[in-house]
Amino acid sequence: MEFLSNLGPFILAVVAVIINGVPQLLYAQARGFALKPAGFAYLIGGFGNLLTGSVTPISSQAETITVASVKKNLRDNVSSILLAALLMVILAAFGGVSKISDFAGVAIISGMMSGVGLILAGVSLDMFSQDKRTTLVSIVTAIAAYAIFFNSPNKVVWTIFISVIVSTADFLLLQKRRVDVSASVEEGRQYMEMSSEWRFWKREYWKDFKIIKPRVNVNVILGALSLVMLNIGANISFGGITASIAGTTQNFDHLSIINSLADFPSALFGGPPIEAIISGTAGAPWPVACGIAFMFATGILVLVGVIGRLGKYLPSQSIAGFLLVIGFALTFAPNLSAVAGSDDSMSGYIALGVTAWSKNPFLGMVAGIAIRYFGSYIGLV
Repeated sequence: MEFLSNLGPFILAVVAVIINGVPQLLYAQARGFALKPAGFAYLIGGFGNLLTGSVTPISSQAETITVASVKKNLRDNVSSILLAALLMVILAAFGGVSKISDFAGVAIISGMMSGVGLILAGVSLDMFSQDKRTTLVSIVTAIAAYAIFFNSPNKVVWTIFISVIVSTADFLLLQKRRVDVSASVEEGRQYMEMSSEWRFWKREYWKDFKIIKPRVNVNVILGALSLVMLNIGANISFGGITASIAGTTQNFDHLSIINSLADFPSALFGGPPIEAIISGTAGAPWPVACGIAFMFATGILVLVGVIGRLGKYLPSQSIAGFLLVIGFALTFAPNLSAVAGSDDSMSGYIALGVTAWSKNPFLGMVAGIAIRYFGSYIGLV
């Protein structure tokens, strides 16, 4: 009986997080990346979590996609992703990411996570400039769902599901609108258009997988270092938040290796980077299995082209409410409390402020560490 009572929320969480990821995958497509190769990344992520027991799934994230596509040249972009993945695998293989987390300490990590919460909430509010009505519907329904299910262990799942479904239904049925993905591609940006062929046993299907030969130049190296910095911060912050929602801990080195290995086959064929996410699967029954099911299901849907065909039906602003609730209520507030109660609160506050200002968790962490060791010289500690 307990199994059956948990099965519904489990399936709902998988569906909700898939829906949450679709607009961000479509954003990657609008930034010039190919969608189908990303399916390989999700499958590797699923196998990685299966082997390590990691609770944090990987998926598309708007901030990583943005940093990875600053340049309009697709070859340089994917070369940066591949170089960053190689550097991250080497660092994580020697326990570097966990050592960085231990060295930073609770106050700085919590401050950085609070800053990430403000970034997520800010992204939600920024969506007003894109589509006020859809954003408002998503935020209102998310806050309402979170309040109604506040005492439920599956409140995160219900918040995602209800806000995305209601705002999307309003967009499609009441506003009678559709999303034009191709129209959102920036002028002058290289764009890999995929065919609608989904039958992988056909030769036409595999024509979409064109290997992009990587190269090394100054732009590629600088792009790779930016991605390494962002990934260290994201894996520590997003992995820590997701693990805390699940009531467990996250091995950041395992997460970094999985994340980086997944990027190789995706980027090699022109696909986007995939990274750790704050996932509603962590608030569902059997959170590790739920994350694995989400990645396997998403990988298959991406590889057969279903996600691409959903593009015109899912507005990216449908995730605004979920981002606001996760960012403020589940990330900013509890971590701010941890900073206030620590013995090194000033370093934590600096990490919070720099993270929110720069929109780079790694820079926030570096600033917090610098204040801890040198703040006494300038009268801050």
